[in-house]
Amino acid sequence: MTEAIRQRYAIVDKSTQDSSQSATLEMPKKLHTFEQSEVQLADGTDPPTTTQDDDTSEVPPFSYPEGGLKAYSVVLASCIGMMCDYGFLNSIGAIESYVAQFILVNNSQLGISWVFSIFCFIAFAGNIFSGFVFDRYGARILFIIGSILIVGGLFGTANSSTLWQFVLSFSICCGFGCTLITPPCVSCVGHYFDKKRGLAMGLAISGASIGGVIWPLVCRSLYTKIGFTWTIRVLAFMFMALMAIACVLVDDRRVEIRQHEEQVKREKEKDTATTTTVHSITEGESESSFTFSHVLTYLTSIVDFSLLKDVSYDFLVVALSMNEFSLIVAFTYTPSYALDKGFGQSVSLLSLTIMNAAGIPGRYIPTYLSDKVGYFNMACVTSLCMTVSIFIIWVPFGQNLAAFMVFAVFYGISVAGTLGLIPLCTSAISKPQDYGKAYGTAYFFASFGNLVCLPIGMAITSTKGGFQAMTAFCGSISALCTLFFVLARIKLAGFKRAKI
Repeated sequence: MTEAIRQRYAIVDKSTQDSSQSATLEMPKKLHTFEQSEVQLADGTDPPTTTQDDDTSEVPPFSYPEGGLKAYSVVLASCIGMMCDYGFLNSIGAIESYVAQFILVNNSQLGISWVFSIFCFIAFAGNIFSGFVFDRYGARILFIIGSILIVGGLFGTANSSTLWQFVLSFSICCGFGCTLITPPCVSCVGHYFDKKRGLAMGLAISGASIGGVIWPLVCRSLYTKIGFTWTIRVLAFMFMALMAIACVLVDDRRVEIRQHEEQVKREKEKDTATTTTVHSITEGESESSFTFSHVLTYLTSIVDFSLLKDVSYDFLVVALSMNEFSLIVAFTYTPSYALDKGFGQSVSLLSLTIMNAAGIPGRYIPTYLSDKVGYFNMACVTSLCMTVSIFIIWVPFGQNLAAFMVFAVFYGISVAGTLGLIPLCTSAISKPQDYGKAYGTAYFFASFGNLVCLPIGMAITSTKGGFQAMTAFCGSISALCTLFFVLARIKLAGFKRAKI
């Protein structure tokens, strides 16, 4: 419903509505839909019938397959992509600890931390560009180019021996490869599922935890047998095979979405010109007419204006930024923390594996439940569990091996659940044709925290508090994440008991 109609109509509460109905809200993407019986003109007469997003009655809503071979093939492709993308991100601690201990021994710990912080920054900041490419050109081209960059970067990393070589091969090359793969992995699933989106996204995102289990185990097994160089090469060959499969299976429905949007616009009697977005292909324009000016126009609009006007989206972006800040420090330095406590190289890598293994059910169960209780409600719960596990287990008892492993399990479950819910929360408050844009924008802002989180974490370990102070710092940032998830939920539905 447009702003003009909102101002013309007065919203009147239905006094006869029972309490169960008044306490129920639809999903966030339907928050701005008003029922006909709830709206009256100022003079008491009924307004003309309208539908969600100003769609006219002549145009049916966009339909989702909700299953089938094609849809689940896309889920499998996204799962494989997540194994080589987020699974790789979740495993960089296995590389960081070995590089710091055996390869870059003449460099400071702070200098080494920049290798991995630059990698994280590029991997997330580039989502704003790859999200734009996905919305316009689809998933497959991004998968192909991203696969080439990741595999090539790993081969370069295998042969690196100096700090600048690791920055070029690992930070830049692998970072750009990951940033191209991420938006298609999380956005193309939303093109095929609506009611079952939480379940489908949980299956796809679980690839991140599967990869986080496999890659540290590969490193743990091969470091002592064939050395660092050939261990990284083995990873590169495995990535090559997996991403080849993903490139064949991945697909999207951007053309159908655009056609539906154009059909809706043609049926509208007013507001046609004002609802045209940068992504839309207007009559007479084709994808081949793309120019550099389109990129500039897109970047200007996406960063400063459209999405950031929604306060609930702003709260979500801040929550995401705090979440990424905390978990990247925790996942990257968990092996180093274990070494500092005297647990040994094998145990340090095993703890990272356990943390990622716990994330497999952690990514599936919360996303499945979120279809029933609401995406934002569940995100608040999982984020709170992250904070509690840090302050109740890791900070006071982390020096005990058994407690440390218990923390790895609980933290892995809660982190995975939160990560799996973020794409669902983003898609719930954005339009289907803007999934890639909304997700890419959120991670663009989060990436600036990722750039400095590892150097800050390493700097804290250099203080008198050491790694113990770093764990408390992670917990504090995680608590801020929980706070902003709650604020986003309150902004959308207030304090009502609602599915949101």
